[in-house]
Amino acid sequence: MYLSEKPRPIDFYKEEGARDMMIEVVSNGDLPPPPPPPPPPMILGESSGEDPEVEIKAPKKRAETWVQDETRSLIGLRREMDSLFNTSKSNKHLWEQISAKMREKGFDRSPTMCTDKWRNLLKEFKKAKHQDRGSGSAKMSYYKEIDEILRERSKNVQYKSPTPPPKVDSFMQFADKGIDDTSISFGPVEGGESQSCCGRVISVKWGDYTRRIGIDGTPEAIKEAIRAAFRLRTKRTFWLEDEDQIIRSIDREMPLGNYTLHIDEGMAIKLPLYDEPDHIPVHTEDKIFYTEDDFRDFLTRRGWICLREFDSYRNIDNMDDLRPGAIYRGVS
Repeated sequence: MYLSEKPRPIDFYKEEGARDMMIEVVSNGDLPPPPPPPPPPMILGESSGEDPEVEIKAPKKRAETWVQDETRSLIGLRREMDSLFNTSKSNKHLWEQISAKMREKGFDRSPTMCTDKWRNLLKEFKKAKHQDRGSGSAKMSYYKEIDEILRERSKNVQYKSPTPPPKVDSFMQFADKGIDDTSISFGPVEGGESQSCCGRVISVKWGDYTRRIGIDGTPEAIKEAIRAAFRLRTKRTFWLEDEDQIIRSIDREMPLGNYTLHIDEGMAIKLPLYDEPDHIPVHTEDKIFYTEDDFRDFLTRRGWICLREFDSYRNIDNMDDLRPGAIYRGVS
């Protein structure tokens, strides 16, 4: 095969048109431009305060740790509203008010967060009080304020403590009815013992001995627990006096706190002892009666129907008529 040696003519118009066509293909603006690469994700953390716009646009993630100013504000607000607690079946609205006032002070804490923090403060306060911690801790200033709240409560208002649930105290729950924290049985710090193992407990002191007594039972069961704790083997009358020198009735609704045990000293009288031959009183013996039954049993054992004052004719047939330190003789 032979190639043609005749040169091919060049059409300059055709080449120029092709060149223009290539330009049109490259510069075609009808196609959509490629999408720009996505910006790197923004990681929101604790703001340093340098960019206020970021703080406004992005919600600030709150840390669980409370700073001292927040804690003091919570204690102060709770103290101001303490008299309003337990005046109705629901306290939830009170915690909502405290949360709103916290926001006004610049602390974004929900009602649940405020309630949990108050509960933990009370539990830590009770643990620190029983362990007799020194005053060097920064938290001791919180505990002093809480102690003042509890003292003011016992002085000014009689709070009725509802019967706690069998296993979990009412303050551990944040239901629609709110939280009744006026009858809190202060337990150990979270993570320690369970509140249900202690229930409602008071501290009772008698002399050099101090015992913790549970008061979840009936009044008679509480009294028996006190007798057993201090080894009171007689049925002597006793009573409990709080730190404000107020005598409290012993039942499950008594306020929690520290009490002093007082035991009835009884009615002490003297009985003459006679010389058998001459029937002359030579000396006396002391006799103490604690109950009316003790007095009746004594008369029965001696074969007497009553006692008579030694220097008069006044007969005594019940314990309430006896005079302490007086001398009596038996009447058959």
